[in-house]
Amino acid sequence: MKMKSEMKPRVLYVTHRVPWPPDRGDRIRTWNILKFLSSRADVDLACLADEPAPEETIASLRRVTRRLAIVPHQGWSRYVNGLKSLICGGTITEGMFHSPQLKAQLQNWAQSQGWDAALASSSGIAAMTAPSVIGDVRRRWIDLIDVDSEKWYEYSRTARFPKSILYRTEGRRLRAVESGLARDCEKLLVVSEAEVQLFRQFCATDRIVAVANGVDTDYFSRRPSETECHQTCVFVGVMNYLPNVDAVCWFVSEVWPRVRDRYPSAKFQIVGKSPSAEVLALGKTAGVEVIGSVPDVRPWLNRATCAVIPLRIARGIQNKVLEAMACGCPVISSSAPLRGIAAEPGLHLLRADSADEWVNEISRVFQDPCLQQEIGFAAETWVRQHHCWDACLETLNDLTGCPEEKPVGRNHESRIQAEVGQ
Repeated sequence: MKMKSEMKPRVLYVTHRVPWPPDRGDRIRTWNILKFLSSRADVDLACLADEPAPEETIASLRRVTRRLAIVPHQGWSRYVNGLKSLICGGTITEGMFHSPQLKAQLQNWAQSQGWDAALASSSGIAAMTAPSVIGDVRRRWIDLIDVDSEKWYEYSRTARFPKSILYRTEGRRLRAVESGLARDCEKLLVVSEAEVQLFRQFCATDRIVAVANGVDTDYFSRRPSETECHQTCVFVGVMNYLPNVDAVCWFVSEVWPRVRDRYPSAKFQIVGKSPSAEVLALGKTAGVEVIGSVPDVRPWLNRATCAVIPLRIARGIQNKVLEAMACGCPVISSSAPLRGIAAEPGLHLLRADSADEWVNEISRVFQDPCLQQEIGFAAETWVRQHHCWDACLETLNDLTGCPEEKPVGRNHESRIQAEVGQ
């Protein structure tokens, strides 16, 4: 066994946020990638921490890593660095993730032992795997996750002056960074084929591939609730994240009053940590409940009549869509989150964009228990078939150079999905 361990490839994984607990979109992805890699390679994990890491987090990460470095990265200095980067012609994103301490840690590791491959999560932290930091590594991959430059362009289209100018500038500069990574790295990863095609519109390259998000379908699954919440819509997400805030504010303003006119006892429950002041204010609207952070989102999904995803700004694959579908909760979604998944509207979920469409689709679900069951069952079956984590991450076998390796088994103790996010 010792000889087999020594023959394992050595992989460096650098993440912009601590991967544990998997309580938001980026952490769900990085945690599952970390588990996948650790079953095939000796993994050194270096990550930035925007909040103190408790002992449970450190212990969970040590179980799946060879070396672990958690670098504090908190406070207003991040935003100051982002502004400095912008003024100097760089991007806010790169500035906010700049960390001399992390760079020094990686250089120190590289001096003692190098790696066969390196993977960084997001363009903001990609510079930490440059040859000037970690030396020559045979395979250098960047998990962009989404085409972030497009997200900033989307922000600019809905923001007012002067934010619109700031967001457009960030989008343009970040697009140049993304194009440069396509030249310098062996592979770039994004979460869907739609993101691949978007990237190729401004950078013709064959180095970008889709590695979809998955769902832990043992954890997220249909569980009959003891108390059903009839005529209840639920939205789950990190509630200080701009696209989520925009979504629920628009929904409460444009859709919810008309739903309440038809169904006076209907409830809209907003579930997720860190609700912003705008979100908290929505709790004053009749029928709207701002729940905040919960230890487990599954009961809320299992009790709801439907999950609503009225996102107007969305990139890649939304975990909140897949997890609600895996629970057999009928999903009504706007078009933007559906660009990243192949689920068929009308069969696996329902689609709505205008306020009229939202009111009509919610009414259909409220009034038809058979439709609830049909959509929920089809959704659960589809997710199990198309979004198993091991199948989604199969491309990463090329990073480790060991396609014949098989996972050593799931770590069931680590399957904690408190909240979904972005």
